[in-house]
Amino acid sequence: MTNLMLHQISDRASVHYSRVGVKTLSLDEKDVNQFQTAKMAEAARLLADAGVDSILWNGTSGAWSGKGFEADQEICKDITKQTGLPASTSSLAQLEVLAYYGIEKFGLATPYTEEPHRQMAATYGSAGFEVVSGARLDIATNQLIGGTSFETIKQLLRDADSPEAECLVVGCTNLAAAVVLDEMEHELGKPIFDSVAVTLWQALRMAEINNPLHGWGKLLRDHEVVEALDAILADLLDKTQASRTTIRLDVPQLNIGVDDVYAEATAPGVASLKLDSSLNQRSLATVQWLDKNRKMLIQEDCINTEVPAPKALVGVYGVKAQVLGPLVSQGQLSGWISVHHIPGTRPWTENDIAAMQHAMNEAKAVLDKAGWV
Repeated sequence: MTNLMLHQISDRASVHYSRVGVKTLSLDEKDVNQFQTAKMAEAARLLADAGVDSILWNGTSGAWSGKGFEADQEICKDITKQTGLPASTSSLAQLEVLAYYGIEKFGLATPYTEEPHRQMAATYGSAGFEVVSGARLDIATNQLIGGTSFETIKQLLRDADSPEAECLVVGCTNLAAAVVLDEMEHELGKPIFDSVAVTLWQALRMAEINNPLHGWGKLLRDHEVVEALDAILADLLDKTQASRTTIRLDVPQLNIGVDDVYAEATAPGVASLKLDSSLNQRSLATVQWLDKNRKMLIQEDCINTEVPAPKALVGVYGVKAQVLGPLVSQGQLSGWISVHHIPGTRPWTENDIAAMQHAMNEAKAVLDKAGWV
């Protein structure tokens, strides 16, 4: 999973693994003893031979075994003592993420049985957080946890949510929740902090790599530039009263490409395009028109138009009208902003076009300042 998550920046970061044996998960002594510090230290010593920059225990045992976060801190101290390398764990990373976003109340989703789930909630409670809702799968066998279907994981997240929860926390590193984070964050309207994702987030911070990653949820996508672009798109959505606004960019030094949507704003109930990277955007007639003409493409009717809109945009996403605004840098089309309207065809007013131009100017300023274009 972590290798997939790092694919976008595989030219600048690599991940290496050692492991400890974990077969079943419960509060029984034999299961808790699977996570002895000595075992962790031995696995860490093997990793150190690979010349890594940091070592992280990709596991949540301290949070559910009754040992608490202090056990994770002791593991890190011992790993650093044995290897001379900085260390962290999934649970300690989760604490940093919650503090970073100012979270006080969250919903807890785990695959565990009742006792580990309850203990994990209590451990976070002792750290000052309130678990206001939760759901579990009641699985004790680690191999079965790893085979949990995506549909089951999505339903687990729905069941763990509540109006009081500011976010959801996925408490397990063997559950493939990271794959569905974008989809479920859009559906539930709040961030989901998965244990594997927070561990990678921490590892990247320790390595001083500040690169937004696409497809793995808000946490790994978050970046000050993306945040600024999101705000610009939200303002554009409000001013045009459209259904969706997006920006697509080519940023070669960050391995960001126009086939992925990094920043977006949507009206309630409108599907996100962050989930769909299936189209070769540069091959589309609308994008080729932008590249040739370097001015706004205004389409009041996406079906009856001289420049054909993408069939998937019309047929799958139901877009009836759109405006595309090119972003040009050093003589090249480096990206574009899109405004989509779903309810029906519409005439785009002077105010709409002015709002688009303003958004283009604002986005260009942000991107220029960051050195992205």
